[in-house]
Amino acid sequence: MKIITIYFLIFIPFITFGQLFPKVPEFRGNIKKVVEKRYGKELTTFRKDSGVFKPGKFSGWKYTYLFDENSILTKRTVTFKGKVRNECWYRTEPTGNRILKNEIIRDYSSGLREYTIEYENFTDSEGRIQKVNFWSKNDLESQKELFLFETNAEYKQEKLTAFIRHIILINGDTASGEKCSLEYDALDRLVRIDRKDISSGFSTSIQYYYNEKGLVDHYSIDLLSEIQEYGRGQIQDIYFKYDSRGNWTSMYWKSGRKDRLEAKRTIKYLNQP
Repeated sequence: MKIITIYFLIFIPFITFGQLFPKVPEFRGNIKKVVEKRYGKELTTFRKDSGVFKPGKFSGWKYTYLFDENSILTKRTVTFKGKVRNECWYRTEPTGNRILKNEIIRDYSSGLREYTIEYENFTDSEGRIQKVNFWSKNDLESQKELFLFETNAEYKQEKLTAFIRHIILINGDTASGEKCSLEYDALDRLVRIDRKDISSGFSTSIQYYYNEKGLVDHYSIDLLSEIQEYGRGQIQDIYFKYDSRGNWTSMYWKSGRKDRLEAKRTIKYLNQP
């Protein structure tokens, strides 16, 4: 479970809860419920080499997000072809200079399992996060285990500009991890994140581009820029389309001249008929 958890925390930083990584783009406004459908499906065939990938076809995966009366995320339900695969509840508990954020996950895919991911945020006198400990707990009986931590947070004009993320290996070694730096434009909008692996020196860059309304039009990911596959870069571009309230309703990849649909969202707002 630790390996899977680390994978999602490192390679998918755009859906964050209790981490130093910023949420881009964020949920906006008085949201009550979001239903997100994922697209791109592999269709089985009668050939031995099996499937055909259909990028515009509904994959069967659906994510439902519920919010409280203050539009704070409280629950996520993941279903596949109408069957619940897992549920996740979100809890936040401030205690002194610490803020504990918990994801309580109930997994139905391989028999009922329940585990918790806890983000222990340490803040300074100004309320800025200085360090985050990542804990995992497999069940109600087991002890929680520290598997990752973020530290050395640096700020400039109240904006996070750098931090170091350390992965704790099975033998307790904390040398693995990455150095992260963040850049902003004149309007204080995040425009770039650089993530450099401490061990290999390889880096991944994420650049954000904004539309005339100040919303993220798209972001570009340059994966392991030191490695060029067959002379080609590893850049991937992800685009968004928004509703009138500034929340994205479709996400897609650019593939040559074609757009490849990745996800669609239906959003219900508070006091909406």
